[in-house]
Amino acid sequence: MTAHSTTSNGSQNGKNEFDEQHITSYTSSSDEQRHHQDEEDNYHLSTDSGSILKEISSLESHDSDFTILSTGEYKINRNIPRTYLNKDDIEKVTQSDIFPQRRLFSFLHSKKIPDVPINDDERKIYPLFHTNLLSNFFLWWVVPIIKIGYKRTVQPNDLFKMDQRMAIETIYKDFDKNLNWYFNKARKNYSNLHPEANEQEIRDKTRLPKLTILKVLFFTFKRQFLFSCLMAILANCTSGFNPMITKRLIAFVEKKALFHDTKVNAGIGYAIGACAMMFFNGVLFNHFFHSSQLTGSQAKSLLTKAALDKMFRISNYSKHKYPNGKVTSFITTDLARVEFALSFQPFLIGFPAIFAIAIVLLIVNLGAIALVGIGLFIVILIVTMVVFKSIIKYRVTANKFTDARVGKMREILNNMKMVKYYAWEDAYESNVQDIRSSEIENVRKMQYTRNFMIALAMSLPNIASLVTFLAMYKVNNMGRTPSNVFSSLSLFQVLSIQMFFFPIALSTGIDMIIGLGRLQELLETAEEDPKSREELKPSADLDPSIAIKVENASFEWEDYELLDAEEKKRIESEETDKQRMKRLKAEAKLNKDKKTIESKSKENSKSNGNIDDTDKVKTFTKFTDLNFEIKKGEFVMITGPIGTGKTSLLNALAGSMKKTGGRIQINGHLLMGGYPWIQNATVKNNILFGSPFHKERYETILRVCSLEDDLKILPAGDETEIGERGINLSGGQKARINLARSVYRMEDIFLFDDVLSAVDARVGKLIMDECLCGLLHNKTRVLATHQLSLIEKADKIIVLGTDGSFEMGPVAEMKKTSQTLINLLQFATESKKDEENNEDQKVDDEAQEAEEKDRLQKEVTNKANEDGHLTSKEERAVNSIKLGIYKEYLSAGIGKWGAVAIPLYILLITATTFCTLFSSVWLSYWTENKFKERSTSFYMGLYSFFVFGSYIFMSMQFTLVCHIGVLASKWLNLRAVHRILHAPMSYLDTTPLGRILNRFTKDTDSLDNELTESVRLLLYQTGNIIGVCVMCIVYLPWFAIAIPFLLLIFIFIADHYQSSGREIKRLEAIQRSFVYNNLNEVLGGMETIKYYRSEERFLAKSDFLINKMNEAGYLSIAVQRWVAIFLDIIAVAFALIITLLCVTRAFPISAASVGVLLTYVLQLPGLLNTVLRALTQTENDMNSAERMVTYATQLPMEAAYKKPEMSPPDSWPNKGEIEFQDVDFAYRPGLPIVLKNVNMSISSGEKIGICGRTGAGKSTIMSALYRLNELDSGKIIIDGTDISQIGLYDLRRKLAIIPQDPVLFKGTIRKNLDPFNEHPEELLWDALVRGGAIEKEELQKVKNEKENDKGTHIDMHKFHLDQIVEEEGANFSLGERQILALTRALVRQAKILILDEATSSVDYETDGKIQARIVEEFGDCTILCIAHRLKTILSYDRILVLEKGEIAEFDTPWKLFNNEETIFRSMCGRSGITESDFSRKD
Repeated sequence: MTAHSTTSNGSQNGKNEFDEQHITSYTSSSDEQRHHQDEEDNYHLSTDSGSILKEISSLESHDSDFTILSTGEYKINRNIPRTYLNKDDIEKVTQSDIFPQRRLFSFLHSKKIPDVPINDDERKIYPLFHTNLLSNFFLWWVVPIIKIGYKRTVQPNDLFKMDQRMAIETIYKDFDKNLNWYFNKARKNYSNLHPEANEQEIRDKTRLPKLTILKVLFFTFKRQFLFSCLMAILANCTSGFNPMITKRLIAFVEKKALFHDTKVNAGIGYAIGACAMMFFNGVLFNHFFHSSQLTGSQAKSLLTKAALDKMFRISNYSKHKYPNGKVTSFITTDLARVEFALSFQPFLIGFPAIFAIAIVLLIVNLGAIALVGIGLFIVILIVTMVVFKSIIKYRVTANKFTDARVGKMREILNNMKMVKYYAWEDAYESNVQDIRSSEIENVRKMQYTRNFMIALAMSLPNIASLVTFLAMYKVNNMGRTPSNVFSSLSLFQVLSIQMFFFPIALSTGIDMIIGLGRLQELLETAEEDPKSREELKPSADLDPSIAIKVENASFEWEDYELLDAEEKKRIESEETDKQRMKRLKAEAKLNKDKKTIESKSKENSKSNGNIDDTDKVKTFTKFTDLNFEIKKGEFVMITGPIGTGKTSLLNALAGSMKKTGGRIQINGHLLMGGYPWIQNATVKNNILFGSPFHKERYETILRVCSLEDDLKILPAGDETEIGERGINLSGGQKARINLARSVYRMEDIFLFDDVLSAVDARVGKLIMDECLCGLLHNKTRVLATHQLSLIEKADKIIVLGTDGSFEMGPVAEMKKTSQTLINLLQFATESKKDEENNEDQKVDDEAQEAEEKDRLQKEVTNKANEDGHLTSKEERAVNSIKLGIYKEYLSAGIGKWGAVAIPLYILLITATTFCTLFSSVWLSYWTENKFKERSTSFYMGLYSFFVFGSYIFMSMQFTLVCHIGVLASKWLNLRAVHRILHAPMSYLDTTPLGRILNRFTKDTDSLDNELTESVRLLLYQTGNIIGVCVMCIVYLPWFAIAIPFLLLIFIFIADHYQSSGREIKRLEAIQRSFVYNNLNEVLGGMETIKYYRSEERFLAKSDFLINKMNEAGYLSIAVQRWVAIFLDIIAVAFALIITLLCVTRAFPISAASVGVLLTYVLQLPGLLNTVLRALTQTENDMNSAERMVTYATQLPMEAAYKKPEMSPPDSWPNKGEIEFQDVDFAYRPGLPIVLKNVNMSISSGEKIGICGRTGAGKSTIMSALYRLNELDSGKIIIDGTDISQIGLYDLRRKLAIIPQDPVLFKGTIRKNLDPFNEHPEELLWDALVRGGAIEKEELQKVKNEKENDKGTHIDMHKFHLDQIVEEEGANFSLGERQILALTRALVRQAKILILDEATSSVDYETDGKIQARIVEEFGDCTILCIAHRLKTILSYDRILVLEKGEIAEFDTPWKLFNNEETIFRSMCGRSGITESDFSRKD
């Protein structure tokens, strides 16, 4: 392998601000010239699953060329999947096993089971553009897949591989080009109107005209979409001209009835002509649908990509406006509606053609009187338009509630542990229930309105013909022949089919316009200034020894509330009076639910500073006039009390904080470590993060980041999968993996944010010595930290004060001159001499080896399988939906009314079908005056009865289905919410968040909107087909012989189709969930990805997953259309038999009866197709129902939440005594015991410190107390009550916890302390004072504070109850979040308090204050404190030392310290604790 330097062309999406400097590229020398090949030509390489796996497994492979940037990561090359995919990514999306199937017609097929293709060489390219005309005409090219699917379950590798022309990259290029054209035009207009605006303002404030995205989509897919429209017009024309042939046919039968010797030649010609016209109608219709559905699928894909692409570029304020929950809702729900809508839009284009043909032919047939019926059509059409305005209103309102519900579900799922600790399940459930009820109320109104309109549209031809024929009777006494009457009735029927699809096309079009409008707002929102990164580049005259130079620089966090207020003002100023009234009404309606401020994080700590030097608790927002420089190779520490902006300073240096003045120069590649974001991937892939594997370097980094011991005890070492957001890792492990990921990159400047806070002293010292001061000794390092015991290692120190001061200098000097640092050091333990550790180190390492094995029973292993995989595979149903699912779905919708509802529904279908068909039969009686003695009014009256009866019964039938469907959807969703809230943590830890969220977004949306639609269509049209068949048998008894054969052929085709079509659709659903999981993960780790300049890699991965989803999606559409064409052929054969029987007069049948028959028989292809499409759509939507039913009925549950009969008295526990008796605890049945034979008694009000080496089982005590899992044996007794005997609610609400990672919810501080208004306001204020958030003497003043005149909270106290909390508490520093967690615990007024390393992330001064508060405020409580910092628990009554899950020592701190043999003594030695640190010596 040869390495040589090349220069980057910077074409990788413009992503790397420094990439142009140095790139190393590796090529196999024999294939040197291949390096310059065009990526596009070889695109299909990127989905070659078999070869990818081989390729990724070994870096030394010489199969492909690749380029490595100077910072150590791969340069993205889409021809070489190794550069953007992990091995696991491929395995997940291409896993293909063989599952043979026995089916109804298996005996007709050979017994040989086809193999699954191993790699892309064995797979064919998608044949749409690579097959002959005839094969494309009948879509015959899908048959090989149908055959495979009939013999065994279809797998991902069976599908055709993506054609470059249809790949997401290709179509996105066109979309992007078209979108940019509109953007450039809009920006030009803006700059003409605002000549004083600068470039950034023009970019931020330009708004696109309405419907721009729709236009862009049109120009992107114009050829495909126009083809679809052409097919729709031609299909409509064939259906419009068919009644002309029918007219001749009826006239011929009439003539033959009068003149028996008439030759049948002409009649046979008419019969064949009518059937040929039907056939072409079917084929054209299906090609239109194929093209439009393909367009819908591609539009959804590229808009998903566009949204993700945009999220990488948006500004901080835009992130606040578009939090992850909102973007997820766009992509999952709105884009599914866009896809559905696009497939129907060509109906609107084809409508005028058929309308014109129908008008002309009706006037020819019936004369000018036909205009009466046509006029009615037009009136109803206008009414439909008006009614759809109210449907829009309901949809918009429902959307707001949907967003709120999805946001609430995200909040619950992200913070499930907190919900369980605080026993908030019921409160959250009722919260979701309220939002869901409001959402369903709007969905129901929308559905009911739509149903009445669809029923009216479907009854319209009969009503129009009724009005026309009644008028005709009055004008010329019905002087028209059967041929005229029934060909006119056929024309009205043709218009009816259009009227059926017209409202669907219109309503889905409205959904699409609303969805695209929301997406357009996202795409035009403000972006980061692209020049801001450029400005960081060093000037030519910068001293080369300087790494970072800051000159007169000012930085600030924007005031989102103020910007929100300005935005609102701008929108209001552009409103008309009418729009304003509508908005105020809508707002009033929404406000009864909640006042939400959507948001996303600014960063991890933006708090006190120099806005107001005199009031330190106002919100920190800016730095002013900073001047400092950091030389290359220097190690600089940033420290200061909580909330002074340490993380903000790192963000300012990294370019994430808005610069308002001055200059900053970065000389070299800079990397910000940031928040420890962990991917759902293996440990190894989390560390490599897009860089090639170098064994030696990798092992060194594991050692210096102290990860070797952790890996030894993981089930598959570094190949162990980590759960989403690192759920199966401790805080320390996450921090170290994050550190290893940073260090693995070959950067010049490293910014670290408190990487030492979550690790114990020994590990912290090792990382400092071996990593920060060892491996990185020649790099520039900036570390924000509270660990002052290690400041001697720094070259310089930056101290930020609560008064907004900024001081920098060498450590020795700053120790004398900086008062802030002097104060902080008083609380910190001075670092001991290095020699102190040497003595213990060897013994410690040996003990460590054995002790770490214990983690096997804790962090990961208790959840991961032996191959290291933690996440359970997406459940994929195979074959048809089980009957039980239908039963559950129905019972959710009708409950105990089943015995009434089902017979009533069958009765309504029968009545609807009878009235619809018999109205035409009655018309034939009237035409031939069957009952001679009856008057005309008798015929007219009954004809009117059947026509209007049909409409009334149809409306009732549709409403009943809708009512059942909406209720089922509501209750299944709420039951699923209930079960997910009560599912054990082990289930939630092993199921990806994206998958759970999918149930509450896409699946719920399917049940709300699509399932009722397809069920209604299926049942109505099935009734119609049965009615038509019965009518044919009544008129032509011999026809009964043909029905079994036709039924058999129908079942044969449908069975073949369903065995493949169903599985392909399911594959698409699974691949879609990979796309959504990836999307969720990327949105969560956006900051980290940007810090690592890895945007292009994650976009390439997203494209790969979208293409995989589309391989199934495109084929699914083609298979649906293939089966429709073949069903058309059956229906045409059916119609041919009927028409020939009529023409040859095999039965004595009148011309009027022939008219009736042909009116319906010629609709059969459409009916059969509609039934199969509705059947398939119903089954596809029932997949969503199946998943919802599974969640609603089968999710594992924790023990009983409430046991009223065992409920302890309200005053329990009044003492707080805890007793463990022979407690054995495992994380799941069958896994190793983690706590072994624990016996101890804790007295009332006792303060117990719990310590032990990492993984000794400290946090497991907490899991046992909270019953996150049940005990294996033994019992825990609190105040004489065995906690396993009472409900979880009664137990958990009586305990209080301050966790290691404090969780804050979006909303206000009031909502965070008391989310469900269970406590009086005075208690909340009191808790804020007692928790140290507000000084007692300030309380009254703080209470009186109000919003400022701009409507923002910026001038209010940081901890005012109405102060806004951003998503995940991002506008509070870690220390401030800890204070709020303490306050929340105070609000609970519990007798037992558990602290889980609660102060590990704050500085020593704050730690001291919090500990003092705890002692003071929880004086009469029993406290269990799990501690990293031993100093915090030296004043406790007793210390519990755990070793390998057993109690090793349990005595007073002083006694344990004085015994030199104890583990506690050795831990004190390593932490530098001496006798003088003990305040209690008993």
